Amino acid sequence: MIFPKEFYPKRIKDCSIQKSRKKFKNKKNKNTFFLLQERLSWMKNYLKGKKIIIELGCGNGASKYILKNNKIILTDIQKYSWISKKVDMTKLNLGKKYLKKVDVFIINHALHHCPNPARSLKKMLNYLKKDGLILINEPESSFFLKLFQYLLDDESWSYKVNVFNSKKNIFKSNSPWDSNTAVAQLLFKNEKKFNFYFPNFVFLKNELSEFSIFLNSGGVVQDTFHIPINKFIFNLMNFVDKLMIWFLPGIFALNRRVILKKIK
Repeated sequence: MIFPKEFYPKRIKDCSIQKSRKKFKNKKNKNTFFLLQERLSWMKNYLKGKKIIIELGCGNGASKYILKNNKIILTDIQKYSWISKKVDMTKLNLGKKYLKKVDVFIINHALHHCPNPARSLKKMLNYLKKDGLILINEPESSFFLKLFQYLLDDESWSYKVNVFNSKKNIFKSNSPWDSNTAVAQLLFKNEKKFNFYFPNFVFLKNELSEFSIFLNSGGVVQDTFHIPINKFIFNLMNFVDKLMIWFLPGIFALNRRVILKKIK
């Protein structure tokens, strides 16, 4: 199946963040909890000894709960009882007290909802310390991700945008759920191109992950069909996923992990 350069779903996506938070906290669906652990636990080593950690677009706030780190400052464009500060990722007005003071930014499946990711990354440079980090999880626009988006009439993608243009938005944002799931691939797949536009960053990590463990998760912000499994089976599926992604990354990978380090 050959996909078009752009796809825009007909339906308007609308999910309950409150329901999503309740879902992972009560652990009724262990598949979702296992997925979130796998998606976030790798960040722990990069948070050790850090004083100022800010998550942008935190949504259900799973990172603070899964990582068990009370220093994480949760922010989102929408106000929830668990967030510390309402922040628009595109404008990123954190205040003078954070200029060149932030140790780590966390962006977990939120950058593709940002209408101008290049502008956001540039603004983060103003707040990061030298050697500060940005820890990122983002959807990977592989064959299967596009197939599922197309069949389910879910999120949009577009390869016709200039994702490095910080002066022009890549989509019109009418709701927090508007998105372009090709963002991570457009930004990070070609590291040399990224470094041309962002010479202040170096990559510490840029890898692909997740296939069946995401498909059988039951959804993070949506409820989807899943077969309940235990931790052993989850780890086995994750191992098989890694093999499949290693052989055919452009077909199977549904997630991209990235670490950017500010060097100047």
